Amino acid sequence: MELNRITIQIPQEFQRLFDDDWREAAVYGGRYSLKSHTVARYLLIRTRMAKTRVACFREFQSSIAESSHQLLSDLIKQYKLIDFKVTDNSIINTITGSDFLFKGLFNNEQTIKSIEGIDIAWVEEAQTVSKESLEVLTPTIRKPNSKIIYTYNRLLENDPVHQRLVIEGRPDTIIINVNYDIAEKYGWLPEVIKKEIEDDRINRYVLYKQKWLGEPYISPNDLIPLTALIKCLSSQPNTQNGRVIIGVDTGHNIHYTMMNKEGVFYHGYCQSVEESGRPGYDPYDEIEKRLIEYPRSMLIADQGGDLIGIRKLQAKYKGRVFLCWFSKETKNKTLFRWGEGEEYGKVLADRNRVVQMIVDQIKEARITFNGNKDDWQPFFEHALNIYRIKDIQGDSEDDPQYGWRWIWKRKGPDHWFFSLVYAMIGFDKFAEDLAQVVGKDPFGIKTLPFGYEEGQLNEVNIKIIKKEQMLRGEQIDF
Repeated sequence: MELNRITIQIPQEFQRLFDDDWREAAVYGGRYSLKSHTVARYLLIRTRMAKTRVACFREFQSSIAESSHQLLSDLIKQYKLIDFKVTDNSIINTITGSDFLFKGLFNNEQTIKSIEGIDIAWVEEAQTVSKESLEVLTPTIRKPNSKIIYTYNRLLENDPVHQRLVIEGRPDTIIINVNYDIAEKYGWLPEVIKKEIEDDRINRYVLYKQKWLGEPYISPNDLIPLTALIKCLSSQPNTQNGRVIIGVDTGHNIHYTMMNKEGVFYHGYCQSVEESGRPGYDPYDEIEKRLIEYPRSMLIADQGGDLIGIRKLQAKYKGRVFLCWFSKETKNKTLFRWGEGEEYGKVLADRNRVVQMIVDQIKEARITFNGNKDDWQPFFEHALNIYRIKDIQGDSEDDPQYGWRWIWKRKGPDHWFFSLVYAMIGFDKFAEDLAQVVGKDPFGIKTLPFGYEEGQLNEVNIKIIKKEQMLRGEQIDF
C-alpha cells in the first residue's frame, strides 16, 4: 500500500513543532486556539513519515472515550488516511508501524513507568496534571530525542506544568502561546463562536479572559485540591451500620453516593436506557435496590434532572425519598428548609453556601471516604471540576448597592460531587432523627423510624422499633 497524497494545513504559529531541537513544548492559550487539533494533525503527519510511538496522556482517564482517541479518529476519517487502522483502544499505521496508546496519569505510576519506547508523549488538558504525575512522566519518556507536548488552558497561576515550563523554564523547551485570533486569522473561526466570544467579552469579561484568552483567574483557594481529597481517604472498613443516606444526581445519567456516620462508603452510576440496550431496563431499579438493601435509608435527589423516574420512586417510598431545590443565596443562617404539610417531601437548600460548607469539610479532612485512591478516582475527578468565582453584582465589588458574592461553577462533569451534596443535606437531617410514620399508624406507635409506610411493618421491623424506643427510655408494651 502506498501513502495517499493529501494536504494538511498547519498554522504558521505551530511551525516550531516540526523542528528537532526541543525536548518539551508548552502549547497553551484560550478556547478555539487550535491547540489540540493542530497537535493531533502534527502527530498524524509524523507517524506517516516514519515509525513513531505516540503516548497520549491525560491526568484522569477512566475510559478510552475520555482520551484523544476520538479527535485523532475523526481527523483520520476527515483526511481519508486509509493507512491507519483504528480500533476501540488503539491507532496503528499499517505502513510505517507507528502506533498510538492512551493512558491516564493519576494513580497509575507503575503502568506509566513500564511503558517503553515512546517517541512523543502528548499530554492533553495539562493544566490538571499534578506535580507528582509530572515527576513520574518525564523520566519515563527517556528514548533518545524523545519529546513531550503539553496542551492546556491555564487554570491557576501556579499550574504545575506552567510553573515548570514557562515560569521556571526548562532547557530545550519551546513555548507556543495562542488564542482564538489564530483561527480568525486563517478564516477558521465559525460565526457562531465569534458571537459567543463577543457576548462573553461584553457581559462576562472575567470569564472571557480565562475562557478565550487563556488567562488564569482561579486561585488555589477556589478549588478542591486533590491532596485534600486524598487526605480524606481511610482504609478503615465501613460497617454500613446505622442509618444510610443516599444522595442522587438525576438526569440522563444517574450518579449516586452512599454514606453513614462512619463515612462516605460508596459511589455508583446507573446506565441510561440507551447505554443499557436491555428491553424493559429502568435505571432507577438500581436505586430502588439500595432502598430495599438498606430499609432504614433515606434518599435525597435533585428535582430538576428527571421529571418522572425519581418522582415515581418518591411516590412508592413515601417518607424516604426527598427532592431538593436549590435557592439563591440568602442572608439568614438557614442552609436548608424542609417542607411540611403539602410541601412534605421537598427540601430547599442554599446552593453556594452548602457547597462551600462541604468544600471546607473536605479541606479540613472532616469527611471520610472509605477506600483507596483507585476506589475513589472517578468521584475525585468530578470533585476537581468545581471552582469558585467572585460574582460582581454591580459596577465593582465595592458598589454598595449590589456588591459581590462567591458562586460555585463547574468546568467539567460534577455529578458525583453533587450526589454527595444531596447526601450531606440528608445526613444533616436524618443521621440521628426519627420521625412520624407516613399514613395511618395501625399499631398506635407514635415514634416509628422515618420512612416506614402503612402496611410495611413486619415482625423484624417491629422489633427494631421497640429496641429504639427502649434506648430512648420509653415504656413499651411487649
